[in-house]
Amino acid sequence: MADTRLWLYIDFPRLALQARFGTLESATPQLLLNARSGIEQCNGAATALGVRPGMNTATAYCLLSDVETTQHDALAEQEQLQRLALLLYQACADIRLCPPSGLSLEIGSMLRLYQGLDALVGTLQKRLDHSGFHYRWACGHTAQAAQVLAINDQPLVSSDRQQLISALDPIAIDRLGLDTKDAARLKSMGLHCYADIRPLPRAELGYRFGPTLLQRLSALETPDTLGHRFDIPPHFDERLELSHEAEHSASLLFPVKRLLTNLEDYLKARQCLADSLYLRLIHRNKPPTRLRIQAVQGSRSAQEWLSLINLQLDRLVLPEPVLSLHLRARRFRTDPMPSGDLLGTAYPQADADRLLSLLVSRLGHHQVHTLTTTNDPRPEYATRLTPAVDRTGRPESSRPRFQPLLVPDTEQRVAPQQFQLLSGPERIVMGRWAQPAPYRRDYFRAWHPHHKQAVWLARHDDGHWSLAGFFG
Repeated sequence: MADTRLWLYIDFPRLALQARFGTLESATPQLLLNARSGIEQCNGAATALGVRPGMNTATAYCLLSDVETTQHDALAEQEQLQRLALLLYQACADIRLCPPSGLSLEIGSMLRLYQGLDALVGTLQKRLDHSGFHYRWACGHTAQAAQVLAINDQPLVSSDRQQLISALDPIAIDRLGLDTKDAARLKSMGLHCYADIRPLPRAELGYRFGPTLLQRLSALETPDTLGHRFDIPPHFDERLELSHEAEHSASLLFPVKRLLTNLEDYLKARQCLADSLYLRLIHRNKPPTRLRIQAVQGSRSAQEWLSLINLQLDRLVLPEPVLSLHLRARRFRTDPMPSGDLLGTAYPQADADRLLSLLVSRLGHHQVHTLTTTNDPRPEYATRLTPAVDRTGRPESSRPRFQPLLVPDTEQRVAPQQFQLLSGPERIVMGRWAQPAPYRRDYFRAWHPHHKQAVWLARHDDGHWSLAGFFG
């Protein structure tokens, strides 16, 4: 049976730089510095002025009149690589991380699902273009071959095995990822590209150069995995270093939106909703400012979370400028299908949950209350005010009961002749264990013709009647 495996390697040559400065192309030259190698990465504006990776820092400064610099942050680079893997996870199941800046995707098994390579590549390209990160890619009959083609700017996208093998032929020996000494010895023998060594007997090469060269060539020619498999983390936990100190809470909305966009991609990949978010604003000297944001019934929409956070930021006074942001989400729930109206054009429960989320974010968790029922059947004790959202972020539930929630504070005697009785009686009896005197009353649903309102009437043991509650 023919080998149908196919790999796509994606390289992000400016990953660390864009993870620090963002994906928008700046007109100001931006440099990523490394204490050992000088200029590690630079943006398009710096490249246009003659700066190249590997250049000495002093030489680069001589070419630039205005520049933004940052040090290489390996942790931020790896976090961004995982975010990009998460972004593509919705389109491809087998993704492997190849630090510091590459992803290896086994796409041969996905071609039947997408009915061809073009549809799959188009889906991946759309997601990558939307991310804004600079990338280059190539297909290969092995994972190593795809990597070599991608980092050598050979953007070959094909499932033709012979074409993929031939694409390696012009690649220079020192660009195949071989050991530096082995590459130098091969060049001294007059072997300058892959086409020169591909037909050579592997036994002879192993005898002359040792097993290291054979292992590398075998990886180029034999299907095998590359890197370590990407798995979705169980929790969302991301930080973002700000390029400038934020002195006002309003200036935090744009970086917060970046984090929420990553959160939305995470929730889509997991097919779930987040109950609540925890946002920490890191200051230089003061303790972090902590915000807890809740969405009733959960949400995954970045725009919805942003509106809730904005309500809290509007009334927040920063004790110090903010240096970085830290966003966490640890409680999730499944995504239920929304229940709409008869025509399917409105979702009243979703609208009510959204309104409750806005009120809680604006006023605080302990300032929003709702009427809920208790286990006591007596109308005057059957309801109570409780926080509208419990500690887990869920709306407080109430058992359905055919009694009015609104009851008068004091007893109001009425004449039953003024009402039209609709139903009843419904007798409620409580023994001496519930209160000092026995409790026994008959309740009736009634209509007040003058006020045009449905009410609840109570008939006491001594024969008098009282108003027990109002129906909405």
